[in-house]
Amino acid sequence: MGISQTPTPESVPVSEYIRGTFVPLSNLAHGWQLHTAVSLTPAEERTMVREPAQAVPASISQRLGAMRVLVVPYIACFDSGDVISFVKPKGETHSAVWLENPERIHLLLPGRELDAHDTGFEFLASVAELLRPRLRPEEVARYTALVEEELRLSVRGEIDEEALGAKRGLVGPHLRRHRNSEPFERYRDISLVSTAAEYMHGLWHDVQIRVGPDHLPVLQLRRRMELFAELFPPNPGYQVFAEELAKET
Repeated sequence: MGISQTPTPESVPVSEYIRGTFVPLSNLAHGWQLHTAVSLTPAEERTMVREPAQAVPASISQRLGAMRVLVVPYIACFDSGDVISFVKPKGETHSAVWLENPERIHLLLPGRELDAHDTGFEFLASVAELLRPRLRPEEVARYTALVEEELRLSVRGEIDEEALGAKRGLVGPHLRRHRNSEPFERYRDISLVSTAAEYMHGLWHDVQIRVGPDHLPVLQLRRRMELFAELFPPNPGYQVFAEELAKET
């Protein structure tokens, strides 16, 4: 159970913070902007934001539109709402939050005490979350058909722990009973977002495939990646699979 917190002089509500005046530290791919309230080395900036942003397919960035990425010290969970904290908070914190207005998406990432690569992945995971409500019905239907086939084949593994937890209880001969149910749609959406994040993660850099009963088998993983590559093709110079795998039938 989290510790109840109240704002302090060293904290600013997220909704208030994003209304500030920002001079972009630099421009990112897709016309996105970066501002940071944290001192970053060039290597940290590249790993946290710049390189992950470059890996986001242009067709995904077009769905999202204008974005401002704000790197802050901490994002604390207060009773009154999410808060930017300039000192280490005692209670729960977020790895990313965002607010949308008619002008742009404001994506906030904490820059203290997190590995730069983990922050970069949280950036891509946030992009995947933002993409989900912007998908067309036919795109969602294609992914739905994919996971329904996996369930019919009793594939029990998943792309990550959250999707695996949502999948439990759906695998097996009773699929028909679950189809179009709230648990199935919740699982489908969690799985879709996690798969989209992993797709962009793989575009960013080489990713080691995890094996075992809790992980998605290579064949199903490949089919998911191929679907996303068809829906949202990689940018020039990026590829989904290593060259030796791309040559396999």
